[in-house]
Amino acid sequence: MKRRLDGIIWIGLGMALLLALFLTPFASTSPDGLEKVAETKGFSEKGESWKFWKHAPLSDYTLPWIKSGKLSTALSGLIGTLAIFFIALGVGKLLKKTPVEKAILLIFFSSLISFYATSTHAARPLTTDDAWTVEKGEFQLEAGFDALRQDNHDRAYTPSLTLTYGLLGRMDLGIGSGYIFSHPEEDKRENGIANTELKLKYRWIEEKDWRPGFAMTGILKFPTASESKGLGSGKTDFSINTIVTKNLSKRLVLHLNLGYTFIGEKHENNDLNYSMAAQFVLTDKWALVGEIVAVNNLNGRHGDDPISGLLGTYYLITNKIIWDAGLEIGMNKAAPDYRLTTGLTVLFKL
Repeated sequence: MKRRLDGIIWIGLGMALLLALFLTPFASTSPDGLEKVAETKGFSEKGESWKFWKHAPLSDYTLPWIKSGKLSTALSGLIGTLAIFFIALGVGKLLKKTPVEKAILLIFFSSLISFYATSTHAARPLTTDDAWTVEKGEFQLEAGFDALRQDNHDRAYTPSLTLTYGLLGRMDLGIGSGYIFSHPEEDKRENGIANTELKLKYRWIEEKDWRPGFAMTGILKFPTASESKGLGSGKTDFSINTIVTKNLSKRLVLHLNLGYTFIGEKHENNDLNYSMAAQFVLTDKWALVGEIVAVNNLNGRHGDDPISGLLGTYYLITNKIIWDAGLEIGMNKAAPDYRLTTGLTVLFKL
């Protein structure tokens, strides 16, 4: 029954995407019922004066960087359909396995996240990296808190700190760690220091005109988390990540990551990881962010490869202090059910 239902869902999505792609360009340009009433009664300008709508993503079903009107409308319909599908899928999965009281709180929180969101740096709450580096001689301190639940209802709570320093005009160096509070559903609770990561980033190509920015990172994970407590593998890992960043407009930025992790633990396959993130600047203070993150364990079993999506926001308290929040939803059994994250980023010089 479940397989049949899954098939119906994916067939329905396919039909919706085909309709969005091929029929939306031929939709009527006449005002709908609500717009017609607003024009007749003379209050349509009041709605258009609200600043939020002026900066809404896919305003008037168009993509500003595409000149062809029909193509722009078709692609905006396609993007909108996919966005609503994955939001509905994530909320549905969350409600299915979450007690009613907590579900109400999570719906309220996620609705706040989806309503808002600034600057064009892909830092927290995204895990997808950007091709920019911290300014030479400047420090960036990121403090975060994550609450995560696995498919088997195991939970973990992790406060973390990451400090990054701009070594050169195109290079920065960062170090980060945290503290894990592990709350298994059945086993004994444990807590302790998380693994420590040292990351070096270098921007090889500056973004210019049609050319995107390109950077690479090397990440060394030190096994500071306790293996005996089940908080880490006790082995050192090394990752290489390639990053592409492109400003598609003054308000929309796209980031693509492709990386490879050499796993130090014996009898474990290395990982191929990839992700895509987008940032949409709503105002000079708020920005909306989203991403899809996936890992291929290279073991030939696709059911073991986690895929998740995140929707979040960040707000510029000042030009040097940024608050963020996000909700990540697992899209298959291999990924955590959900992860709530919030934090602060502070830029400073000594």
